[in-house]
Amino acid sequence: MDKMISLEFTYRSKTYYALIRTKINEKKISYVVTVMNGELERLLYGHHKIVDENGVLLSDRDISDGRVMELKECITRALCEHLETSALMN
Repeated sequence: MDKMISLEFTYRSKTYYALIRTKINEKKISYVVTVMNGELERLLYGHHKIVDENGVLLSDRDISDGRVMELKECITRALCEHLETSALMN
């Protein structure tokens, strides 16, 4: 069963929320992001996956739009902090 994470992140000095679905298949972990803001969700469209490559969170594809890159970096940073905190608690 996929695990869901509720995540708070800051983008351009404002706080937003996202739901992250954790998917594990073929020993690979990926995270599928849904931003709880229509405008940002549209901005992220097509770039909503983050993959774990040997313990490093990376975008699943190259991003040429600076705004999309900035948004995804904010979400990835918050997800990384969440995962580190969760690991310390276990």
